[in-house]
Amino acid sequence: MKTITFFCSLILLTSAIFSQETIRIPDIGLEECLVNLKIDSNGLNGNITISDAEYVTNLNVDNPITNKDLPNVYSKIKDLTGLESFPNLRRLDCYANEIKKLDLSQSSSISFLNCSENKIERLDVSNNPKLTYVSCDSNRLTSLILGENTNLESLYASYNKLTFLDVSGCPNLKSMDVTGNNIKTIVVSEEQLANIPEGWYKDEKTIYATSDGTIVKEKKVEQQQTTTQTNSTNVVAEKPIEKYTESFKQLVISEYEKNVLNEAYLQKIQKELAQKYKLESTELTEWIQQYSKLHKVK
Repeated sequence: MKTITFFCSLILLTSAIFSQETIRIPDIGLEECLVNLKIDSNGLNGNITISDAEYVTNLNVDNPITNKDLPNVYSKIKDLTGLESFPNLRRLDCYANEIKKLDLSQSSSISFLNCSENKIERLDVSNNPKLTYVSCDSNRLTSLILGENTNLESLYASYNKLTFLDVSGCPNLKSMDVTGNNIKTIVVSEEQLANIPEGWYKDEKTIYATSDGTIVKEKKVEQQQTTTQTNSTNVVAEKPIEKYTESFKQLVISEYEKNVLNEAYLQKIQKELAQKYKLESTELTEWIQQYSKLHKVK
């Protein structure tokens, strides 16, 4: 009788193990990354258990070929199908892969997204109300749907194929770079139209307008001058020009954020950026503290 009971218990246990609910991961490159990161405990079999997926809050699968956290992955990711079912995913870094489609419609917890340098043609983040940061530079985007994203503070979507953009539902958007597109109109709210943030960058041909067609009249930045007249000769005293412009500082910090893999490489990246742009380390640290939403440097 004891023997029968033992075998019945063993069968029930085995059945429970194999009946665990799973999430399909069709892209072998993505699953290799998950296994390498010790997230996927059941190996390369085309799926991951929901219990494993529930533990994932931050996922970094940036360029697997150069990513030092992925030493055994040798091909780039083409499909992120499956990640939309990771219930607690807050941050996703998938920079420099070969991804064509990104579905975040069910990822309501995500707050940070870096999917730059892929092949994505359409990105809809209207169902991601916790998003504060989106970087989708250098894709093939013809459509970028933001919706009502009241927490969104930073948007980088330069060098795509966008012809239209609506940011009117993003009242807290402080930093934006959409240069290198074919955007004719950026739709803004009346409040945004009245006070276009200094951290917004667009192509010269692009205009800001409300949904009813009201267009902002942009003022040309004129060099401040103090003119005094001496013996009928005008002497002009020009305001000193800063060594680095605001846009250049933000460009450097944007590049810093895009290349961050994890905390272990922060110092390395800072050193490379300082050498690349011939900056003092203290100067770069100050910019990071001022502009970067990604890390605060002590």
